[in-house]
Amino acid sequence: MNERYTFNEEQSQPVSLRNVLTVLFKRKHIILIFFITVVLVVTAGSFLMPKIYEAESKLLVEKEIDSEKSLLFRMNLSQGYNNYDFINSEIEILNSYPVAARVVDRFKTYLIDDDTLSLSENEKIQRFEKAVTKFRKKIEIENPKNSTILTIRYENQDPKLSSEIVNDFVNTYISYRAEISSESDTYKFFQDQMNLADQKLRDLEQTQANFKEQKNVGSPDAQRAILMTRIADYEKSLTTVQTKRIGKEAKLAVFREQLENGESINIPSTETSDSPSREKYIAKLKGDLLDMEIRKEQLLQKFTPQYKEVIDLENQIKLTKAKIENEIEQIIEMEETAVRALRAEEQILRRQIDNIKNELRNMAQNEYEYNQISRGIEDEREVYSMLRKQREEARLSLAKLEKGVKINIISQAVEPTEPVKPKKLLNIVLALFLGLFGGLGLAFFIEYFDHTVSTPDELEKYVGINSLGSVPEIKMTISSNGKAIQIRRILE
Repeated sequence: MNERYTFNEEQSQPVSLRNVLTVLFKRKHIILIFFITVVLVVTAGSFLMPKIYEAESKLLVEKEIDSEKSLLFRMNLSQGYNNYDFINSEIEILNSYPVAARVVDRFKTYLIDDDTLSLSENEKIQRFEKAVTKFRKKIEIENPKNSTILTIRYENQDPKLSSEIVNDFVNTYISYRAEISSESDTYKFFQDQMNLADQKLRDLEQTQANFKEQKNVGSPDAQRAILMTRIADYEKSLTTVQTKRIGKEAKLAVFREQLENGESINIPSTETSDSPSREKYIAKLKGDLLDMEIRKEQLLQKFTPQYKEVIDLENQIKLTKAKIENEIEQIIEMEETAVRALRAEEQILRRQIDNIKNELRNMAQNEYEYNQISRGIEDEREVYSMLRKQREEARLSLAKLEKGVKINIISQAVEPTEPVKPKKLLNIVLALFLGLFGGLGLAFFIEYFDHTVSTPDELEKYVGINSLGSVPEIKMTISSNGKAIQIRRILE
């Protein structure tokens, strides 16, 4: 039969280095598995965990001591209280519900987890209260011992949001502290007037933007230069057209006078350049007419005017003259048409010039109105700047009255670039140590409660009797008549 021997702790011997090494070697698989598991789990968790960014802002809170009053009334003020004890009240204000509620209200889109649109009013209030409580737990306010510096920290997965929340938290604390301190009517007056001036300034700026969009007011100088260039081009074209028209009208007058006086009309080639084929045709007709007149003179020297050939030649001469006159009339008609076209073009150019001049006048009017609006904006900005300066002076006076405490922002929160959690390298190093020492502890823990004998050496050590030998456990499977028979040889 298979026998296993167990022994009580009284039979165990003192722990030695050899025993420790034996246990380590014996339980090496457990140690290795535990080590690898812990390292892998921690490493995977470190890389899978969302990155957390921390924004930080520092405030310097100082207690102002009225030294003149102290000397006047011979008061011995407690330096310890003046320097440090008042910080506790400032921390309480920072931790107060109203400060947290105002910040949560401004950032409720990010700080309230669920969508509240479909919730009832009571449920919305509960969600808001829950968000405020959660925010107050997450905001961290640190004050080193014997120091007047307050450090405000906030963690969030969005680095930009974390810095914005910290800065808003600081500004909310400062404004809320002013509210709970003595009120200043002067400060409130300037604040209200500044709000009115700001609204008026916004209205004027909106009016200016609408005016620019409606009147298409861009850069006045550039628009004026473009219009002046266009009007110069149109005037140049108008001068050219007028010159051409006047020349053609003068020539037409000469042509008509020649026609009325029955004179022969001579058209230079430069004047009929618009129709070179007609010019050649008239020249050919004149040449033919000249030849026929010469031939007629020759025939009259031999024959009488009633001679048939002379009569035919005279008819041809008349016909040719009629053709020349017809061609000349067509040329005159073409010239008249060209003059009318030039007059129409001249009228178009004049209208274009008038339109541009109107644009220049409108642009001047628009520029004047735009400058009036801009001047009003500048004046309102000066008023706003003056009110803001006076409000700041009132605020400084109010701050001096706020329990003699002066608050300065040493450093505003900036958008963090590196996450503070998870700390991957630290986690991995801790996982290495945890896996190693945890594996060792688990191995020794298992060994401590394991009182079985596994080797002949352990048997000899505990019973004090030499062993003759050992038979390992053997498993065999023999198939007989389709059935599997298992034979086990064990230590008897």
